[in-house]
Amino acid sequence: MFKVKNVRPGILIIADAGLRLEPGHVLEVEELTPHMERAVSAGLLARPGKDEDPPADTNVKPKEETDGETGLDWSKLPAAEAISKVGGENDTTRLKSHLANEKRRTVIDALKKRLVEVEGGDS
Repeated sequence: MFKVKNVRPGILIIADAGLRLEPGHVLEVEELTPHMERAVSAGLLARPGKDEDPPADTNVKPKEETDGETGLDWSKLPAAEAISKVGGENDTTRLKSHLANEKRRTVIDALKKRLVEVEGGDS
């Protein structure tokens, strides 16, 4: 038996296992599928120790609060979720950083629009 935990701020879907994990959710599985192994190596899933069990739901709020501080990589989020995070960002440095790394046209457009709003139309 293996335990896996969704460490993303959003829902994580593991297609080959038919799983939908809420943020901070810990699940016990018989074996790790190839998609789970890739998610672990990409940092989307964690393998919690024995001391970290389902009270993981209490970690959801602080995790969301620290995402902005840690510079969450929006390129790993679905476009719709990344765009929604753009609307809540007020730091021009972070917006420019995300703009430099983003490749999806819809998210780039949202970042540019938000940057203009935050800077007050100076750019």
